[in-house]
Amino acid sequence: MEVTTDFMNWEMVERDQFGRVVGLAAQVGGEMRRLPVYRVLAAVDGSPASLAALGVAATMAGRSAESALHVLNVQPIIGNTSDDDTLMHAGLADTEAARRILGEADWRYHLQLTAGNPAEAILAYARRQRITEIVMGADGAGSVACALLGSVALDVLENTDIAVTLVKSRHRARQFGAGMGDLLVVCDGSAGSLRALHHALEHTDKLTDGPRIHLLNVHRADDGPFRGRPTARNADARSGDRERALQACDAALRTLDAARADYEVHVASGDPVDRILELATSINCGRIVMASHGLGWFAGLLAGSISWSVLYRTVIPITLVK
Repeated sequence: MEVTTDFMNWEMVERDQFGRVVGLAAQVGGEMRRLPVYRVLAAVDGSPASLAALGVAATMAGRSAESALHVLNVQPIIGNTSDDDTLMHAGLADTEAARRILGEADWRYHLQLTAGNPAEAILAYARRQRITEIVMGADGAGSVACALLGSVALDVLENTDIAVTLVKSRHRARQFGAGMGDLLVVCDGSAGSLRALHHALEHTDKLTDGPRIHLLNVHRADDGPFRGRPTARNADARSGDRERALQACDAALRTLDAARADYEVHVASGDPVDRILELATSINCGRIVMASHGLGWFAGLLAGSISWSVLYRTVIPITLVK
């Protein structure tokens, strides 16, 4: 495969103690006009899932002058000598499609090629650059959770407090860099769900035409779904359910009001995963934002984790916030 290299002007070349190149960085498309406060990192390896993730990351970063897009590729090998360009050629080959897409869209971004353990390199880069959100592909290989995510995404999720957005290869953005639809924020009244809402607001606050936020509270119905003709008693029950939901989400609602956000409240009863997916498909949903509750993948599967189940069943990007 022919790799495009002629436009590269490396601003940073990092070497290890033996003089071997272990990092290359370049600003593509010109410098930022102002200091970015919302930094989105797309981890790209050339796979369909990572290219889908790139589209979502660009959408997040491209609608505000205060945002920046970082594209990171990690190679597990480096050259043997100080003049070995293995890292450059392997990294540029893996980012060829991503750079072509961004170039055709006249995108401004920071490109980083790094050698090392992929998960560790992603986490280290995110800390060093003060990344606001990590966007990764959600397709993997193997068994159990690795069949869903892959070991790199699992390691990143386990070891970061930064919000992580997971994108499947089957996800198709409406248009590269265009608006990605409304945000569905799942709220159960917990501190984790409130942090998820704050993260959603942090993103929308940077946009001139921010998306609408759909706040969803789901409670499990002990008696199952109602069957039969509606009665005044059933209506009272539904009214009581909504009142309890509003009480559970009181802090979230006050936060939304204080931010003067464009939002809508939804109350549902039944299986949380089913209700989340039903609402996501009935609205103009571009992203689902949820608390991850810090569960590891094995514990999450054993506990029937809602976030894992939603991720498994939908192609809509999901942002997990600890």
